[in-house]
Amino acid sequence: MLSAASLAEKKGKAWTPSKNFPLQLRGGNMIHLRRIMMVSVVALGVIAAAGHQKPEAQDQRPGPPGTVRVRVRLIPVDVMVTDLNGRPVADLKQEDFRIFENGREQEIRHFSIEKLTAAAAAPAPDRPAMLRKVPTLDLAPQNGRTFLILMGRGRNQISFKCVDDLIRFVRKELLPQDQVAVFAYNRATDFTPDREKIAQVLERYKKVNEKLESQLESRFGGLAAIYGSKELPNSFQSEIDMIFAPEGLASRRVPPQAVPNQAKWDKDARTVTAQANRSDEASSISPFDKLEAGLISGGMGFGEFASSSAATQQDVRNLLTCIEYLRYMEGEKHLLLFTEKGLFFPRGDIRYDMGIAAVANDARVVIDTIQTGGTPPTQLPVSSFPKIEKGPNGVPTVTRPDPVPSSPPPGVTWAIQSLREISFLTGGRASIYSAIGPVLDSINATTRVQYLLGYYPLDDTWDGKYRNIDVKVRRSGVKVYFRHGYYARDTILPYDREEFLAYSRIAAAAAYESDLEDIALKVSTAAIKDEQGQPQTRVDVKIDPGKIGFVTVGDRHEATLRVAIFYSNGRGEPVGEDWRTVSLKPSEESYRSFMQSGIPCSIPIPLLAAGQTMKVIVYDPANDRVGSKLVKIR
Repeated sequence: MLSAASLAEKKGKAWTPSKNFPLQLRGGNMIHLRRIMMVSVVALGVIAAAGHQKPEAQDQRPGPPGTVRVRVRLIPVDVMVTDLNGRPVADLKQEDFRIFENGREQEIRHFSIEKLTAAAAAPAPDRPAMLRKVPTLDLAPQNGRTFLILMGRGRNQISFKCVDDLIRFVRKELLPQDQVAVFAYNRATDFTPDREKIAQVLERYKKVNEKLESQLESRFGGLAAIYGSKELPNSFQSEIDMIFAPEGLASRRVPPQAVPNQAKWDKDARTVTAQANRSDEASSISPFDKLEAGLISGGMGFGEFASSSAATQQDVRNLLTCIEYLRYMEGEKHLLLFTEKGLFFPRGDIRYDMGIAAVANDARVVIDTIQTGGTPPTQLPVSSFPKIEKGPNGVPTVTRPDPVPSSPPPGVTWAIQSLREISFLTGGRASIYSAIGPVLDSINATTRVQYLLGYYPLDDTWDGKYRNIDVKVRRSGVKVYFRHGYYARDTILPYDREEFLAYSRIAAAAAYESDLEDIALKVSTAAIKDEQGQPQTRVDVKIDPGKIGFVTVGDRHEATLRVAIFYSNGRGEPVGEDWRTVSLKPSEESYRSFMQSGIPCSIPIPLLAAGQTMKVIVYDPANDRVGSKLVKIR
């Protein structure tokens, strides 16, 4: 059997994190990562500030290992054009289009039309994620589509039989070469052209969705939604994992992106809570407090507000996570969001919806939003819905009329309208209070016929600011769908997919407060001394081999793992980190021993303070799985 010492190689330069992206530990029980993928969070944080209509700042720091920063000057704009009945228009020419950036017309330097038809499915990739191996800056037509299905919070089957229609869409309507994945709660599948495997995931989701939602509503209702953790409880995890159980289709628990302005969101929620708790003491509530609480809650009662706010925070985190899941894949990507009640943001003047759209636009992700529950309020006139218009320089503006007295609470309207706004700004479709099948059929038809335009911006300052895009078509009686902007910054592209994925997966696990169990770990520690007699801690890790991607090479079984340890002192202050590559080449006898007792790995780290805390993370590039465990050294 291989000794533990022979398993862990010295860390190499390729595996030393960039100094510009130090890992930090925060608190006694959680690890915080100084942003690696700053693009999305910075963009959303800026745009979500009250009254802002567009983001102005962008992070310009180097990317993580395995990436290169390049200046992509040829800006791609994917355009779908339909007639007023939703049928694709496929006979337009380059001279029929005009493109504007911040109100200034640009010269179209690339024009092509893509008409997708069924083709043989591409061979299965040798790695789970379809990322660029080498950066490609040319605009190339796509031969298939990429769909990520995000099942948001809510009972998504009851009202319109949404999941049934979605299963039919996956089985019957997708092209053989299309790549599709499912994300639900906190877990995601690989992308695959195998439609039946995806349909099986959705079948299992349908069986447990209502039960899970009932339990989650109880867990995240009332004061627990305001003051409790926003993470899904571990007691739900086994049932969630069973949704993604089919053999041959890998899945993983994905650490969520942080919600920008979380502190402000929490403060607003506490304001509503305080008002609700004093509701029976009218004399103690000032008119200002009542007005502020009403604006935050959108006129909803405390119970409905708390539940809606908690569900929206979980959906927003998953939306941002899905955008990053798609960012580095080729071409335009389609994110299908299914949600029962929409996205409720605490204040009507906070532009979280525009922020999400800006992040998606920058990643070239179209968001189609599909509302799955309830019936339309019969007393809500159409005129009470906010109106989207294009203001100066093509910047979208939204007018929110005052609700009429017979309307439902404004917050209900805002939650639905947020779906419309996100879809409009990203070039997607929104389905509100209607059958799901027709909108899926429309998405299928229109995404098979698409125009790809490209232009070199006349403004060559490249200052990282957000720029608005507008597309006009010289034909009446048509609808035009396109992304409405991008960040004028150098773009981070992965040139070494394995290094990039390993670093980003480990970094995300380090930032996640809960343990990840896709690779099961047992961790113990022992006090030792180094050669100079200084105190150290030996970290003994036993890795479950069941989900490790061993391959047989000759008479050996081979696998390569990445192991990282991040540690803090008793006050939660960062102390250090250790990154290693573990190469495994056991003989048949040693391999059988691994299968029975686990893979041992020992790494010494300095013992620098009492109460030292560490997080151990193991990543397997072969099947894109992560395991992590937080341990306090005693």
